[in-house]
Amino acid sequence: MVLPSNIYTQWYWKVDLHNLFHFLRLRVDTYAQYEIRVYAEQIRRIVADWVPVAYQAFEDYRLGGPTLSRMGLDVLRRMLTGETVTQETSGMTEGEWQEFQAILPE
Repeated sequence: MVLPSNIYTQWYWKVDLHNLFHFLRLRVDTYAQYEIRVYAEQIRRIVADWVPVAYQAFEDYRLGGPTLSRMGLDVLRRMLTGETVTQETSGMTEGEWQEFQAILPE
């Protein structure tokens, strides 16, 4: 159906908190389109006021915490045992290695 531009629409959105956080994690990412990021930022503010403890955990563990691939986790384990791992011995591509290096402390 085509509506003229002067007619407003409204909708009801049902979602559980887990899926809402998943939506926000994808949409507030710097790779997301600008318009959806602005929309997601507004939803983030509402959710932070609505469920502050859950939102803080979401920020700590999902937004602020890095995600490692299987190879990244393997390389980290090898480093923790004292092994010197380079990009060549890691099995990662150059781009993967750079992303992995970005999450490690200096």
